[in-house]
Amino acid sequence: MAIPQRYNTGYNIGVGGAVVREDKLLFIRRASRHGRGNWQLPGGFIEPDETIEQAVVREVQEESGVTAEVEAVLGLRSRYDPDSGNGIYVILLLRPVSGEPKADGQETDHAEYFTLDQIRQLNPLPPVNWEIAQRVLSVDRRILLPKPLTNLNGAKFTLFVG
Repeated sequence: MAIPQRYNTGYNIGVGGAVVREDKLLFIRRASRHGRGNWQLPGGFIEPDETIEQAVVREVQEESGVTAEVEAVLGLRSRYDPDSGNGIYVILLLRPVSGEPKADGQETDHAEYFTLDQIRQLNPLPPVNWEIAQRVLSVDRRILLPKPLTNLNGAKFTLFVG
């Protein structure tokens, strides 16, 4: 049975990549019109032909020049706004594989790894990004780990569980 059309409108899913290297977190400064000047995690929207994991890896690479791989899910933001509809934002923990931070010059104008004390000084810093920075750089971070599974029909998927 197909999903009813009313469930396919007014909803978007975004991803944020919390890339941690040597007790520092990768942040970018947004240069595009939406959120211009904000310091935040690299990220963006999931394309229709991508998984959450593929989208966050792509967005981190595009916006910061860092190639990374997904380790876990850190958090989830749920929001409703009358102007933009319902939105889900999934924050994933990533491990850097290669590349040094470099802004893309279009969506971002700065990319760098920061300590928690340095992040506290960034301005403007959206509250969701400050919350994630505190949690991901803490000693006792809580995460949901990926578990690859196969459905009864043979379709593969990933379940993130604690």
